[in-house]
Amino acid sequence: MKSSSTTKVVGALVVGAAVGAALGVLFAPKKGSETRQDIADNAKKMSKNLKNKFQGQVDDLKNQVAKAEKFLEDNVSNAKNAVEDKVASTKNSIETKIDNVANAAKA
Repeated sequence: MKSSSTTKVVGALVVGAAVGAALGVLFAPKKGSETRQDIADNAKKMSKNLKNKFQGQVDDLKNQVAKAEKFLEDNVSNAKNAVEDKVASTKNSIETKIDNVANAAKA
């Protein structure tokens, strides 16, 4: 859901910027060459802004993936340790019972 709302915001920004640029061009009392230069400059700015926004989203996604990987590593490690502890405990319990049976058989 977060990416959907982010996409809507970015889309609204792009549309708003385009409408603003178009209105600025229509009402600006400049020569054609100056207007074309302004359009080119605005296009470059919008492109740079979009690139930065998308790069920010990519960076956020990479951070979320890294956090998920860390979470999984920690939980796998914890589960492994719990299983190893249970195996050791069960082994000790079985060895104690075997020793008890052997001692009872000797008596």
